[in-house]
Amino acid sequence: MRLWSRPGARRPKPFRRCELGRVLAVDPGERRVGVALSDPGGIIAQPFGVIDRSRSDVVAEVKKIAREHDVDTIVVGLPVSLSGREGPSAASARRLAEKLGSATGLTVDMHDERYSTVAAERIMREGGAPPKKRRHRRDKVAAAIILSEYLMGRSPEAREPGGLS
Repeated sequence: MRLWSRPGARRPKPFRRCELGRVLAVDPGERRVGVALSDPGGIIAQPFGVIDRSRSDVVAEVKKIAREHDVDTIVVGLPVSLSGREGPSAASARRLAEKLGSATGLTVDMHDERYSTVAAERIMREGGAPPKKRRHRRDKVAAAIILSEYLMGRSPEAREPGGLS
């Protein structure tokens, strides 16, 4: 006998996943900008690429990627200090977010990126990646970490030593 077939029992509603659509994450750095993309359902984060600031216009490149991959939301990593204060890098990230919003017309969210680069380096080192490859991949892996946390709604404190696993 099924639970909902008893008199007065309510039939369970079908499970509906809350989908964000495709999300693009940007990890802004002084020299390079890491980019990550989610799957179309906004569930899984994957490293996508790195934009070299000296060779490319970051806003134009991100706009092109967003258009080609039917992105719904852009997430920009917000570099804050361990105390939570924002410095010059955070102001630069906020300016980039404003430019991306204006250029693409998409929703742009900011997400705390504390420890993302350190976590990316650790993941690649533990995975056996040679130092040269780690240097070239670090930014896009950090962007994927930022995106993954954004998609899960987790706080960056989960990466802190002694934090949640």
